[in-house]
Amino acid sequence: MRLAAILIIAVGAAGLAAYDQYDKRVNFKRVEARISAVSDQCYMEKVTREVITKTTSTSDLLRCELAQVLTREHPKWQGYAIKHKIEVRFAFVSPVDGATHTSSLQMSTFPNGQPLRAGEVLPVLASKTKAEKTRAI
Repeated sequence: MRLAAILIIAVGAAGLAAYDQYDKRVNFKRVEARISAVSDQCYMEKVTREVITKTTSTSDLLRCELAQVLTREHPKWQGYAIKHKIEVRFAFVSPVDGATHTSSLQMSTFPNGQPLRAGEVLPVLASKTKAEKTRAI
C-alpha cells in the first residue's frame, strides 16, 4: 500500500514537471529583458523539528548585511539561516504585440550566482498569447 502511494506521488510529480517543460516550450518565447531595478532583501529562518511537528521561525525583511551580523553576533538569531528575497523589475518586447512591457520576477538566488544590476540584459520567457506575462527560464 505504501509503495503504491509513493509510486502515485512520483508519477504525479513527474507529470507536473513534464507539463511545466511542455508549457515553457509551447506557450512561451525566449526574449531579452532590460533590467530596470533589483531589490535584494534578506530574512532569517530557523526550522525546528520535533518528533511529529516542524516549526519554522522567520524574521522580517531586512538588509542582508544586517542579517549576516545578527546571525553571527546576536544570541537570539544564532543558528538561523539567511534567505534572500530578490525582486527583479525589467522591460521587454512582447512577442504578442511587439510593444514594450514591464514585468517582475521574484527569486531566492541570483542566476549563475552573480548579482544583477540595472541596465543589464536578462533572458526571460514571454508569453505568446498574453502580452505582459513572463516566466523565468
